[in-house]
Amino acid sequence: MNLRQVEAFRSIMLRGSMTAAAVELRTSQPSISRLIAELETEIGLKLFERAAGRLRPTAEGLSFYREVERSFIGLDNLSHAARDIRAFGTGRLRIAAMPVMALGFIPRCIRRFKERFPNAIISLQMGHDGTVTRWMSSSYCDIGFVANVIDIPAVEHHSLYTIAGVCALPPGHRLAELEQIRPRDLEGESFISLSLEDGARARVDRAFEEAGVRRQLVLETPFSAAICALVEQGLGVGIVNPIAADDYKRTGIAFRPFKPDVMFHGHAMYSKHQRDNPLIEGFMAVVRTELAG
Repeated sequence: MNLRQVEAFRSIMLRGSMTAAAVELRTSQPSISRLIAELETEIGLKLFERAAGRLRPTAEGLSFYREVERSFIGLDNLSHAARDIRAFGTGRLRIAAMPVMALGFIPRCIRRFKERFPNAIISLQMGHDGTVTRWMSSSYCDIGFVANVIDIPAVEHHSLYTIAGVCALPPGHRLAELEQIRPRDLEGESFISLSLEDGARARVDRAFEEAGVRRQLVLETPFSAAICALVEQGLGVGIVNPIAADDYKRTGIAFRPFKPDVMFHGHAMYSKHQRDNPLIEGFMAVVRTELAG
């Protein structure tokens, strides 16, 4: 299998016919037909069939096309990377973060960072801890922000914060009059919980179990930000990461300290080979300043 055969196949899929593919690739229709025949022989798949005089991809052809597109997207990314390096040198910073940081906190940090590095190109991706860790292990990102750390080769991690969660109450809720919320205050309340895959879920559940308090679990989500959005709609109360709470302070939600403390954690990850990268150092300085503020 060679690139010319794959290009012919992809062009037919995109343009709908061998004739159109021949025009795009600046060759003849018989040449396109020959390339497809050679490709089918080499990979052992029937990629097309003729129906009512028209060329239609088979189920195998459609599956193969999805894999081809993934490969071409990778080639496109390499092309864009080369273009960016020509234009900006190595001034690209690729950030991956868990949702609680990616939705509000990191964009605020990026705004401050761009004041110092206005020409830096920044890519921000969002994912669960496992996804961010996988991206870091494959060097897809330069900095990763996660709640739970998994040790992987050539990647350092440092604690960013350990902070106590807060109770989110709908606008006008009767408990907003209290200075702090305890498990017994939420007896019988509709409760919006973190999903089981979030490490903080077990800590929240333990606080209520030790207090002997039963909640009415009505909703669950893996995101503190989603809990805040649901609380804003009056669907219940929840315990959330204060970083998510910062993004919802202007919505009318009442946030109160929750006792006993339920801790939320954040860590930064970056490659050992890039510890002296000025963009990484500069961005981490902004992150620490924003957390301290």
